[in-house]
This record gives sequence, C-alpha cells and structure tokens, in this order.
Amino acid sequence: MSTTTSLSPALTELDEIVDDLRQSRERAAAAFASEMFFFERIAGVVDKREQERAAQHEGARTRSSQLGMREVFAEIGAALRLSEWQVARKVSIAWTLTNQFHETLCDASCGQISPEHANLIAEAGVVIEDDGVRREYEAVALDMAAEMTPGQLKSALSGLVVRLDPEGTERRVQEAMKRRKVSLRELEPGMVRFTADVPTAQGVGAYNRMRDLATEIFDDNAAEKAATADGPDSDDDEEPVYDERTHAQIMADVFCDLLLTSAAHGHGADEHTRDVLNAIAPTVHVTVPATALAGETVGGASVAGFGPIDDETAKHLAAMAPAWIRVFTDPCSGVPISVDRYRPSARQRLFLEVRDEQCRFPGCRRRARKCDIDHTRAHAEGGPTCLCNLEHLCERHHTLKHETDWLVDQLPGGILRWTAPTLRTHVTRPPGTVRFDPVALIDPDPHLKHQLRQALARDPAPF
Repeated sequence: MSTTTSLSPALTELDEIVDDLRQSRERAAAAFASEMFFFERIAGVVDKREQERAAQHEGARTRSSQLGMREVFAEIGAALRLSEWQVARKVSIAWTLTNQFHETLCDASCGQISPEHANLIAEAGVVIEDDGVRREYEAVALDMAAEMTPGQLKSALSGLVVRLDPEGTERRVQEAMKRRKVSLRELEPGMVRFTADVPTAQGVGAYNRMRDLATEIFDDNAAEKAATADGPDSDDDEEPVYDERTHAQIMADVFCDLLLTSAAHGHGADEHTRDVLNAIAPTVHVTVPATALAGETVGGASVAGFGPIDDETAKHLAAMAPAWIRVFTDPCSGVPISVDRYRPSARQRLFLEVRDEQCRFPGCRRRARKCDIDHTRAHAEGGPTCLCNLEHLCERHHTLKHETDWLVDQLPGGILRWTAPTLRTHVTRPPGTVRFDPVALIDPDPHLKHQLRQALARDPAPF
C-alpha cells in the first residue's frame, strides 16, 4: 500500500483494491504450488499401480504400463473434471517443477511469482540437460519473472536459453526445421485458414514483405482517393470507383497473388505500382554473434522479437545482407550502448530500436517500429534529445504518460522507473539485457563476408 496520505479518494480506493488483488494472487499462487506437489505424487502412484497390474496379470498379453497410467489419469480427471490429456500435462509440469526447478516452485508457493511465470520457466528450461546450466538459468529466470509479464517473460526466456545453452539450441532448431509443414482447414462458408510452419527467418521475411506490399497498395489507394477529391470536377457523370479494401484484406490478397502468380499484383494494381511492389524486398532484423560467423562458436543468432535461428541460415543472411550494422554492448550488462552509423539522427533511432525492441511501458509488447520515440523528460521542459532521455512508447502509453498522473524517470542503461498514480513504482529494463552476450562483441573480420559468400557458393544453405 502507498505510504502517502495525499491520495485522492478514488486513488485511495484504487490503492486498497491493488493491495487486495495482489494478496488474492499470492494465495492463488500458493494453492498452485500445493496442487503441483500433489500432482507430482501421481507419477509415483502410476508406478505402483503398474507394478500391481503386472503382478495381477502375470503372463497375460496386456500393455499394463499404459493401462495403469490411463486408469489413474481417468480417476483424477473424473474427480477434477479435467481431460486425461490435461491431467497428463499437469503431472509432467509438476514433476519438472518439483525435481528440476524446485526454487521456482518455492517462489510460487510464497506468492513471489505467478503460476503462469512458474510454468513458463519450467517449459522453457526443461530442454537444458546440464544441471549446472539449468540452475544458472533458473536463478536468472526468477529475477526476470519478478519484473515481467508472462508474455514478456516467454520471449526473454527464449533468449536466455540461447545464451546459456547455444549448442543445445542449435540442435533443437535443426530438429524443429525438420517439422516444417503447410496445412489448410475450413472456416466459415467461403473461407479457409492457411497455416505454414516454416523457419523463423524466412517466415518473418515473408510476412514483412507481404505487409510492406499491402502498405504500398493501401497508401496508393488513399492518395488516389485524396487526389480525386481535391481535383477539379469532372464533366463525366460516372462516379470514380475506389478500392475500399482494408490493409488486412489487401495483405490477404497479396498473399494469394504471390503464391498463385509469383507477382504482387494486389488484385488490380497498375503497371507502375506492380513495378514498385516487385522491387520491395523483405526486411529481417537478425542479430548474429561475430564469433558464430567466424565459426569460433555455435548458436546465438536470432531474429529480433522472434527467437533463435540456425547457424547456416544466419551465415546465409549475413552473406546476402546489403548492409551490416555493428552493435556494441556494455560488457557487464549486455545493454546496447551504440550503433556504428554516420548520421546522428538515424543512429539514435537505430540504437533505440535495437535497445528497446518494444514499448517500454510495464507489460506492453508493441514492437518498437510501431511506437513513438518519446523524451523521458519533456523537451519543452529542457529534456535533451539524447539517448539517455529517449525511449519507445506506443501511442496508447505515450498518451497515458503525458495526459495522466503516471510519471517516468530514465536511469543509466536505459532502465525506466515508472511511478503509478498510487505512487507504486515499476521498473522496465531493455530486453537486450537478456539477449546480448559479451562474446558477440568482436567485430567481424573485413574479409569474412567475402569468405561467407564463397563458402555458400560451394555449400548452399539448406532452404
């Protein structure tokens, strides 16, 4: 609860409700931890029941192990009104938390983290085989969980696993790529859903290209409509026909056009527009450790905001990239501190996009490219236009900052300390603090790009 007595009646009531909600969530987290201990015991009961069935049906041709498990899971499911699949999943998570992430379960039992946070930590970290690395992962993950929403934590944990277990991540990425597929299912009459499970870099690049193509068509349509409205009246009695499609509808049409014709016509675009559209290339922001490019280390490459990619794809993208950007980070915190570019204004924007990745308001995940760059201390009040006074805020939270009683200070390293109207404080840190590894600070050899191109010519990437 706030320590001040100067709150308005409405904020005082809000302050009390926030306290009550936090206490309620702490009790729920404690109940979750207790439930996990019970579900973990079910695994032992399954083993005992299998032994009993084996003794009862000795010599009989029966899959007693599977039947014993199904028998127990059916009992639990009927009592708790859960499906057997849900019971199996809870037993699996409970075993993982109890035996491999005990500190996480303890923090949940004390109400320090939510059940959602605990589940995410276990699900993301269970792939780590080394006990020492897993303990290090858990310690860092618990620190992050104290300041992040479940959605933010899920993304951060992916980067943490990459950093602590790069070789294991590379193996898992390679295995995941073998499961790529395309599927189709029927929706309402006249519609289907087209789903593609593809490698991250190619998928993000394809999506970004479709988005950019749709934006080009949408903007052209808007400009044509505005020009017609502002132009001289025509002697023609015919009313002009405008393209009234939304951006989302155009993007869906572009998707079909590209697959069916390999041309981004956008259903009716003129010849000039088609030339412009076909010249648009996909943009993918990829972070690749220089040591991985040089073959000195394994793993660590990722697509901004989407997680890890395999080394071969990273090398291919690096070799084909029209430009490289060198990102320097603080060797202790891993926070990006500068970007090697020439124009100061572009340099600042690029740095902030690399550092922030998303809106910096607590809990918001809107991508930085869709946000405003805001002065922490207002420019009109003397706030400088420097990196230590700038951050990304989405339109919603930009307005909230300036029009309500929310306050924010920027601390060293791009850390933001937000003060709510009830005077509670919330800290947000740049996502880069868990994604940038000091091993990636070595600048690539000047001849590395040429060598990569030659190597790829001899041994093309597998896509």
